[in-house]
Amino acid sequence: MAKKLNFFISFDLEGVGGVTSWNEMKTDAPDFPRIRRFATAEVNAAVRGIKKAGPKIGEILICDAHSRGDNLLPDELEKGVTLVRGAPRNYYMVEGLNENFAAAFFIGYHAMVGTAGGLMDHTYSSSSIYNVKINGRDVGETAINAAICGHYGVPLALVSGDDRLAREVRSFFGPKVETVTTKYGISRFAGRCRHFADVGREIESKAERAARRYRALKPFVFRSPIRCEIDVMNTLIGHLISPLPGLTRRTGRKFIFRSRNILNFYRQLMLICDLAGYANRVLS
Repeated sequence: MAKKLNFFISFDLEGVGGVTSWNEMKTDAPDFPRIRRFATAEVNAAVRGIKKAGPKIGEILICDAHSRGDNLLPDELEKGVTLVRGAPRNYYMVEGLNENFAAAFFIGYHAMVGTAGGLMDHTYSSSSIYNVKINGRDVGETAINAAICGHYGVPLALVSGDDRLAREVRSFFGPKVETVTTKYGISRFAGRCRHFADVGREIESKAERAARRYRALKPFVFRSPIRCEIDVMNTLIGHLISPLPGLTRRTGRKFIFRSRNILNFYRQLMLICDLAGYANRVLS
């Protein structure tokens, strides 16, 4: 019997079509139920496309990776999928990923922090992280998460989000990774949004194509050991994280450290974000 092919979907919310600000993404916002439906529809489009790729499709694991991981509507997802939701988790946006997946799909992603015209641009925490560099290069969530996938030998196949993210994807991974532009950035909180039905059709079509040609894709990796530079938003956060083992404080906000691989880097980054969140919620 032929081996089944498993696929991994990491979902974020900022890159979903029709979403332009964090205000409408708050759980008590009047628009949030509608946005949850849009988000679930985009993930479903990716699932349908993957399933169309052939009869050998096995598990499709969806990781709800925005905020507390409770954004997608489980009862409205396509049948036959598995969903990771809730918090906390050790590997947050890529929880559940391992070497048993054929390819990864990133739905609803956004551009890295500092991207002009990128809708809600940030890298992991808009309130805590000013910038992240790996091996001397500015990185965002897409490159970091793709490198986690690469650690397990899993290539990135498709990314959806705004047009600035599409440029970022091409600069890191070249033209072989499929992209779907859900909207066009005007400023951090303004965009020209495509119709959700058009976005859904394109995600489905390109997800099918990406799933069929996963063997042509190469896993993305950063050379180890990982050399990291992180700028946090303020010196209060800098004070809280400065005792962490391995960190060297260069300025009030800038830290450098090394990790033997991307998994260790990721755990360190998550710890920095958690401590920064404590500073923002409790001490500020």
